[in-house]
Amino acid sequence: MSKIKVEQEPRETNLKGRMAESLVFDLLKESGNSVYKIGYETILHGGSNLSGAFEKHARVAEKMRAIPDFFVIDKTNLPHLVEVKFRWSPKGHAEDLQKLSIIRKYWEEANIIFVNCVEKPYFRFSHPPFIKPNKEIILLPLTVFKPFNISDPLIRKFETLVEKYFTPTLTAGTRQKISKKPA
Repeated sequence: MSKIKVEQEPRETNLKGRMAESLVFDLLKESGNSVYKIGYETILHGGSNLSGAFEKHARVAEKMRAIPDFFVIDKTNLPHLVEVKFRWSPKGHAEDLQKLSIIRKYWEEANIIFVNCVEKPYFRFSHPPFIKPNKEIILLPLTVFKPFNISDPLIRKFETLVEKYFTPTLTAGTRQKISKKPA
């Protein structure tokens, strides 16, 4: 798997991640799903006070940090767990294989929605086992996951938001690095 390493400030990483979560939350809601926030940041808001407890119980800490972002009930009343990841490029980050294996270990029912701002489709879906035998992430256009009932016109509306709010944040150097990476 070819991976991209883009250095950025932790604040910027958090901001982009929350923006991606917000877009996915609204996209799922507007598609007629019931969406509930359940992620680590939601459950343990201000969790930095817990670092001592987490140091004593690393397995618990790892599992808590891997809690998916959303609990989604689709139109047919089926439940889904959804983790949202923002990536500059659909090729992913260097640490993704490890992060995905942790999610699979603790939350094998979860699905992952990747949001990227370099290559359409900007919203991609991954399902367990998340990783192909050749070490590439399983990525499908989000619209192919039928339970979420996401229409093409709605995905285009949200892709416009990605282009408006994410794509301009790519510096010229980052765009060049990403465009030169082999698939």
